[in-house]
Amino acid sequence: MTGRSYAQTLRALKESYRRGHDGSTVDEMLARLGEGPALFTDAGATSTCEDSTCEEREGGLCWGYERDCTEDNRLFVPRCDGSPKPWAQTMEGKMELFWTQADFGYVKKVVDSLAILCSPKGKIAEGASQLICSAQLRYCRARNLYMDLRRYRQMTEKQGTYRSFLEDIFEEGEIGGNCELDINRLRDNARHKSPLQSWYAELGGYSSVDFKVKEGEQCDEIVTRPTVFIKLDAVVNMYHHFCDFFNIYASQHVNGSFSDDVQIVIWDTTLSKEFRDPFIETWRAFTRHPVMKLAQFQGKRVRISH
Repeated sequence: MTGRSYAQTLRALKESYRRGHDGSTVDEMLARLGEGPALFTDAGATSTCEDSTCEEREGGLCWGYERDCTEDNRLFVPRCDGSPKPWAQTMEGKMELFWTQADFGYVKKVVDSLAILCSPKGKIAEGASQLICSAQLRYCRARNLYMDLRRYRQMTEKQGTYRSFLEDIFEEGEIGGNCELDINRLRDNARHKSPLQSWYAELGGYSSVDFKVKEGEQCDEIVTRPTVFIKLDAVVNMYHHFCDFFNIYASQHVNGSFSDDVQIVIWDTTLSKEFRDPFIETWRAFTRHPVMKLAQFQGKRVRISH
């Protein structure tokens, strides 16, 4: 299949999911304290068929990571054949392992581990910030994120122009927000620090700034469109690159939004501003806007609204 046909397939799947989605945000998920987002609007019984036998499911369908979602109402339930060994001792254990590692059970683990690392100093709309991350900073969501990239070229040239994942690039006060930082909780999530495993290398230096991160105050550029930062694997290899797209899709579930009116920014710490991708068409399944690179912000103090 070509990149275009993959993009068309992904868009079709996403459209079918979006129609039944309530648009819940991570903040709303945390506020519900376990109620879970209602991702399917059909609250009545749903007809399902397996092996030509139909049955009625009461309460509607759910993905499985919502806390009020029962196994009977999951949209997909793993079915395994063959011996459970060496993966597990029982067939039930094998199915549970698949569910938690390769299905929406993995999304559930991420959602359940979300924690507020930096609490707003006032109202978000007035320039206060917020940082929420999952365990070991494998996923993070920020509001009014402040980044000072005026040293970007200097930092890149010093550490190696062609390195895509430079670590610890921010000095104190160069990344953060107007919020109360739980520094101990942040440092407790440093064990997976690695380019493609977590965001700790980028957010480990997150600090609480004493100014409101809003237009006209300490910022050269304001990005108001919802922004997705992603670190890519090898784009020249279809297997590795499509792991990136699966990561974005899983993050959409954690976000509670499938909107394509988002700005995707490739976190690549080289000086190159040009984005090349043999599967460039596939990005259209996730955004209607051109994909950017981090270097396009070099020399600026930037506010990412959300």
